[in-house]
Amino acid sequence: MKVTFADARVWRYTITAMSKFIDTAVLTATDDFLSVKGIDPSKTALLEFTIPRSAFETYDIDADTKLQLNLDEVGKIMRSAERDDKITIEADGSSIKLTFEKRGVPRTFRLPLQMEELQEIPELSLDLDNVFEMSGEVLYEAITGLEDVGEVLWVKGEEGVLRLSSESDLSEAEIVLSLDKGVLGKAEVKNPGFSVSYGMEYFTYIKQPLRVSDTAIIKADADMPIKLELSFIEGAKLNYYVAPRAE
Repeated sequence: MKVTFADARVWRYTITAMSKFIDTAVLTATDDFLSVKGIDPSKTALLEFTIPRSAFETYDIDADTKLQLNLDEVGKIMRSAERDDKITIEADGSSIKLTFEKRGVPRTFRLPLQMEELQEIPELSLDLDNVFEMSGEVLYEAITGLEDVGEVLWVKGEEGVLRLSSESDLSEAEIVLSLDKGVLGKAEVKNPGFSVSYGMEYFTYIKQPLRVSDTAIIKADADMPIKLELSFIEGAKLNYYVAPRAE
């Protein structure tokens, strides 16, 4: 397997985000796409990063491939990716090689593959009635503004409005994103007045990929996992699910 993608930053921010709360991930390469998927040990959060074949400069896959990655080690390597780097990923039966290249100068890293049985990661299909679309930068700034206030993120929706809030014993904060102000690109609310809470840490983890995403879509409903869909260059996508807090 050998694939090359033009913007290593997308990989850097996504994989390093995953490595903060997921131990191992499964890289899958098929004729149509490449994906990296992982679930945290508590089964609270699941992340899947998918890039279509057409987005790669090089895409050489002899057969459908599944590799198990140690995200702690891969994440350390990804942190060395720089602006304007392209990334090449190569794998044989026992190791994976990551090469970053800028202005014709390659930097190559090699890691052994994890050879134990592949982790089983569930497929999720959720029927979520409320959909809010915004830029990745808007959601990044919202999470940044709330993350130090409390340990819980509240997500509330009304017609044309998404409310994100947090509180502690000493303070509380709320950020209102609306269609009227032009902050939301879309707000489809079939269950107005819904309210649901999540662990704030799981949104802090995903902040960096938000910064390089073109759009961010939140799908949520009362007592349901939240789904965050991020879109990047060349059709790359990240789907992120977080289970609600048990009250």
